[in-house]
Amino acid sequence: MSDPLLDRFETERARGVLADAYLMLGPSRRRLRELALDAAARVLDCRGAVGEHADFVLFDPQALGITGLKVEHIAVRDGDDRTSVEAQLRYRPLQGKRRVVVLLDADHMTADAQAALLKTAEEPPPGTLFLLTAVEQSTLLPALRSRCRTYRAGAPPAAELARRAAAAGIEAEDWALLCQAAGRGETALDWDAQQRQQLLALHTLFRRWMLEGGGGDWLRLPQGTLAEQRISLHLEWSACLGWLGGAYANADPALALRLDQLAGALAEALAELAGQLAPGLLVEALQKEVFSLSLV
Repeated sequence: MSDPLLDRFETERARGVLADAYLMLGPSRRRLRELALDAAARVLDCRGAVGEHADFVLFDPQALGITGLKVEHIAVRDGDDRTSVEAQLRYRPLQGKRRVVVLLDADHMTADAQAALLKTAEEPPPGTLFLLTAVEQSTLLPALRSRCRTYRAGAPPAAELARRAAAAGIEAEDWALLCQAAGRGETALDWDAQQRQQLLALHTLFRRWMLEGGGGDWLRLPQGTLAEQRISLHLEWSACLGWLGGAYANADPALALRLDQLAGALAEALAELAGQLAPGLLVEALQKEVFSLSLV
């Protein structure tokens, strides 16, 4: 299926005006991966699987078993010969004049890794093209964004997304809740079954708080590393903001005030979540806010 992003990319390629680095944005990480691989295949004039091309380099955090790329995936440090971007760029392209380096989930890349990439992205070796994908821009360093030409991926029609959801075994009522949580259906489809169940279970607790004003049992610190905690909390708090928006229209004045106050607290916490403040401290602060709102 054609995509406006690929159409624009193909036009620039045909005219010989490709940038050195591109940032592909969209709500679906899976779709962004497909678009990046397709774009790479076009640049390399690849007839077969692009992953088998000698001048194609892919850095996929999921395949590496990590949340996001780290410094060691970008720079060669202290003689470490593990595969990194810098190691891959030591030699000229093997099969032609072009080489493509794809960095998936750049918004999950550590700040140090992003900083290590700045110089290379600004002045890559001749013939090298970078393709970065991201769902969120807020976690990307402004300096890195400025070095990339930004593309936004198009979204399939709502009816097509609903059909895919039904094919995946998602009930219509659950699909509506997930779409509200995600803001866009394509993002909801990108979540795996475990994430969908996590959010649906969260919604049960969150809805109870909205209707009954009980405790904050929907708000807790997830397990995992700091990076994993940030990602999980971002998922849950963003979903709560989506549900708040849906509930606000039909709320009585007292409930509307509580929802509005909570929305402000969640938005502030999400902004701070991208910084250096520990997730545990943010959860504690929100728990106090939720407790005070429950007493209104």
